[in-house]
Amino acid sequence: MSDPDNQAPATAKAVANGGRAVAAAQGGVAAGGDIHGGVHIHNVATPPPLIAPPKLAPTRLTHVAEHLFGREADLAKLDAAWADPKIHVATFVAWGGVGKTSLVAKWAAEKDLGGADYFDWSFYSQGTREEGSASGEPFIAAALRFFGEEEGEGEKIASSAMSGWDKGAKLAAFVTRRKALLILDGLEPLQYPPSSPKEIAGQLKDPGIRSLLRGLAAQNPGLCVVTTRESVKDLAAFRGGPAPEWSLERLSTAAGVALLEKLQVKGRQAELEGLVEEVDGHALTLQLLGSFLHDAHEGDIRKRDLVGFEEADREMQGGHAFRTIAAYERWLVPKRTLSEKASAWFSGKREDSVGGKRQLGILRLLGLFDRPAPADCLNALRRAPRISDLTEALVGISDTQWNLAISRLAAHGLVSVAGTTLDSHPLVREYFGRHLRENSPRAWRAGHLRLFKHLQDTTPFRPDTLEGLQPLYQAVAHGCHAGRHEGALANYDIRIQRGEQFYSTRRLGAIGANLGALTCFFDPPWSRVSTALTVASQGWVLNEAGNSLRALGRLSEASDPMRSGMELSASYGEWLNAAIGAGSLSDLELTLGDISASIREAEMSVSFADRSSDTFFKLASRAGQASKLHQAGNQGEALTLFSIAERMQAEWRPAFPRLYSLQGFLHCDLLLSDAERAAGRGHGVAIDLERHLKVIREVEGRGAAALAVVLDGSNNLFDISLNHLVLGRAMLFKALLEGADPEPARAGIEQAVDGFRRAVRQDHLPKALLTRAWLLFLEGNPAAARADLAEAQEIAERGPMPLFLADIALYRGRLFGDRAALAEARRLIEKHGYGRRLEELADAEEASGMAD
Repeated sequence: MSDPDNQAPATAKAVANGGRAVAAAQGGVAAGGDIHGGVHIHNVATPPPLIAPPKLAPTRLTHVAEHLFGREADLAKLDAAWADPKIHVATFVAWGGVGKTSLVAKWAAEKDLGGADYFDWSFYSQGTREEGSASGEPFIAAALRFFGEEEGEGEKIASSAMSGWDKGAKLAAFVTRRKALLILDGLEPLQYPPSSPKEIAGQLKDPGIRSLLRGLAAQNPGLCVVTTRESVKDLAAFRGGPAPEWSLERLSTAAGVALLEKLQVKGRQAELEGLVEEVDGHALTLQLLGSFLHDAHEGDIRKRDLVGFEEADREMQGGHAFRTIAAYERWLVPKRTLSEKASAWFSGKREDSVGGKRQLGILRLLGLFDRPAPADCLNALRRAPRISDLTEALVGISDTQWNLAISRLAAHGLVSVAGTTLDSHPLVREYFGRHLRENSPRAWRAGHLRLFKHLQDTTPFRPDTLEGLQPLYQAVAHGCHAGRHEGALANYDIRIQRGEQFYSTRRLGAIGANLGALTCFFDPPWSRVSTALTVASQGWVLNEAGNSLRALGRLSEASDPMRSGMELSASYGEWLNAAIGAGSLSDLELTLGDISASIREAEMSVSFADRSSDTFFKLASRAGQASKLHQAGNQGEALTLFSIAERMQAEWRPAFPRLYSLQGFLHCDLLLSDAERAAGRGHGVAIDLERHLKVIREVEGRGAAALAVVLDGSNNLFDISLNHLVLGRAMLFKALLEGADPEPARAGIEQAVDGFRRAVRQDHLPKALLTRAWLLFLEGNPAAARADLAEAQEIAERGPMPLFLADIALYRGRLFGDRAALAEARRLIEKHGYGRRLEELADAEEASGMAD
């Protein structure tokens, strides 16, 4: 007889994973089955069909309440959502400490997932600053590796420089290949806070998470559960259907009383009910308060007056909880008179006092962190020499004494242990962090300095992966808290970005993680940078933050740091930095559709560059100004400036007399504009064909020469993509003008689309998508053309990039005869002074019969 363990099982076996019993049934749970000892037995004669076994990630949800009270209705909502194929994303919204994490963690731990995959993540930080944690990139990378593990594709994408938006879309595709439960806990650090302008408050700042959630809301055979303190505005369009959002309310009076009784709080029913109402049914407060009364006062509810809730700010996150934590703090290390200290010594209670100091010391250490504290970092803090007002009670104690103190804190519900890390509720960390910073600033700085040096010394100098870089990102935050801003910036520049290599950005696409680190140099973001930095460093940080915000699509935020950096550099005569800043600001204004402001900033960039000694930027700033004039429709002035810039190029580098890189692309874009208009009118229309073909041949020569320069030199992916787009467009226009097959244009256009994606240049990708849409339409593939236009539209809308929106509407009208699109194109072109497109628009309107 064959061994039954080597055959496909006829029964489903429960798989324990991090305290979560998940049925790993082949084919799921059969109706009418029975549960015996955690094993589901199918009442069927034949085994269910073989499918891939479920993948179950260890849970990352920590500091979960042991018992749930009064959450039956919320658990039922989750059960119904899991069973309903029409619900794809479910969101719980509530203030900190209400019990969101405990609810979803308890539900997932006890839920029979029927063979589905499981993955969770916690984004919780202190909630007061971004400081490196406000990036979805580490989660996206880990989830890509988990869900895309079989083919190895997930690893390739995770470690690539693909844009965050595209990574999120790829992750959504991986997640939806089979049924899975995905939990995203504490999403609010990645959202704009309520203090933001009304139109963006609650929106997701991270493009990868935004792309993932929108993708899952549209299609998901499983369920994604989100918890957050703020409503997720990005899911508003799906709220009435596949993405419901529920408020997690305060505990009812009855549930609050049941929790207090479970914690052995003693008192009359009216007293218990009054206490629940006094703290507004706040779950964390009741949990901490119940433990405090039990531990410190034998559960006597009359001692609740020691907490002083009447002083708590009901409008502040965690106000009541903070008062309870303060009461714990006073109980752990009470203030005693000399006679009381002597009495404690002779009565044998001295050890209790020492133990309380150790416990309080551990809690204060956790206040230095915005995430679970790793054992190595805690050990570094425990080492001699001691840090006054912070580690006196901890230096020199044994591991047994350390572990005993942690066990007592865990029994009080103040900390939790997860693997080798020590954690506490974010409100607990926030309380002790704020208390330490305000009352013991020297200890605050010294603790962070210890962590800064430890992370720098124990991390490989230049890790290759985003995960490997995480300790260095954390080091930046600790260094800034320690007042070592220049050292933290050097850590960021040399070890994370690696100078001109821009490693974390170009190789790993870690723009969000970089921005989180840069936030540490601001107070508040994004206009006021720390004066602890030198003036040159301040200007560099401002410009770096502005460019990172722009790359993430947070365009409206990018202008403040860019402008501040430019003005600061100019005020100190740092003319090159001022010129670079003005040029970046000009590009941003153009992207936002303010062409007149863009031209003004470009003129300023030329003025600053001329005061510097940098020859390259003198010519580059003129090319930038020329391009802005081109968009406004001032072709003659633009050509003059390009000619001046090219003469400067020839004098500077005689071996490369023509403009190349971005400047060469912008010049070729202008040179091709008349041929582009003629090509759009179609073959057979009376045009000066020879003139257009002559220009196209010139552009082809320029593009080929520029491509050779970059391939022989920097091999920069962005520059390569620009040149492929130049050559592809030139070939396409030539084919249209001559009535020839456009197929030769395909290779260059495809390489441009792929290159811009890999270079994470969302600001240029729509140009390539529009060109490819035109080619696809000509090849008789209108569906694919519409798909490219739709992708370009999505990029332009989230920018927002109104000039691209005008281009897209013009293409829709021209290719598909869409009159409404042409009307929208005219509205946008006239609104933004986009003179470059006026003649093409008139041609399209005439062809559609819209012209007067």
